[in-house]
Amino acid sequence: MILVVSSSSRERLALIALGESAGWVAAGADSLREARRILRRQEIRVLVTRHTLADGYADHLARELATADGGRPSRLIVLAGPGLPATEEARQVTLGADCVLRDPVRSEVLLAYLARHLRREETDRRPAARPAAPLGFAGGELRSDDRTLRLGKRVRTLTPREAGLAEALATRPGEVATYDTLYAEVLGRRFRGDTSNLRVLLGKLAASCAAIGADLRAWVEVIPKSGYRLHARRRP
Repeated sequence: MILVVSSSSRERLALIALGESAGWVAAGADSLREARRILRRQEIRVLVTRHTLADGYADHLARELATADGGRPSRLIVLAGPGLPATEEARQVTLGADCVLRDPVRSEVLLAYLARHLRREETDRRPAARPAAPLGFAGGELRSDDRTLRLGKRVRTLTPREAGLAEALATRPGEVATYDTLYAEVLGRRFRGDTSNLRVLLGKLAASCAAIGADLRAWVEVIPKSGYRLHARRRP
């Protein structure tokens, strides 16, 4: 997957569309905070980020990639304004950027870099990541490493997509997980307005929860035209 990080929604959507036009799966993040969430859940092959974001700089993502455990090594492309000093450009390369592209970014050049990075076979594998700490979900305990949901002594193994949806909600307690985010993270494709696939998946997840005595509908709120919100406490 390609992750595009830009605080400009216009640029973010344009770059996602550019990647998809070449047949690649692409997702977007509008901030460092959102990008970090996606990096913790998804194996990102190429990360394309603006040098300056609303809540930080590309430096933070470079360090995040350098210290990440497990998975295929990611490639980093930094987009910068024409006024970026040469010393700062060099510093981005030192921090881990595979290239720095200055405005105006030419789509054919960016596509060439993406194609090269996505074709490249990586032979070195990083050490396996430690099992993640369990997450609170629907009154129970969700473990992402083995996709199990536990409530008391009852345990249910979720399907990969059920577990993906549960984790996407559990890592954002009290916040709205947007349809754009859920389709990219859970279904691996861009949201185009039809929520039926996600509704079906939510129904399957609710059935799995019910099998161990958890009432998912009492915890998850559907926000019209926006997405889903997992509440920290069971709703009345």
